[in-house]
Amino acid sequence: MAVRVRLRVERGGMVREVVALVNSGYEADTPQLMIPAWLARELNLWPPPSDAREEIFDTAGGPVRVWIVGG
Repeated sequence: MAVRVRLRVERGGMVREVVALVNSGYEADTPQLMIPAWLARELNLWPPPSDAREEIFDTAGGPVRVWIVGG
């Protein structure tokens, strides 16, 4: 059964409320919030800011390119 929670995401004075899937089976060493492109645009995170770093994540569906901001 999927577990979803409502999150309040804040960046640069902008606030968006989103629903997040929290039991996807994905594990990480640090807290992570993966967001869709439409939300990244609304929060001025797309196109990626100059301090973002690009990485490739391996997923069940194949490799996925992600940009990491902060942390």
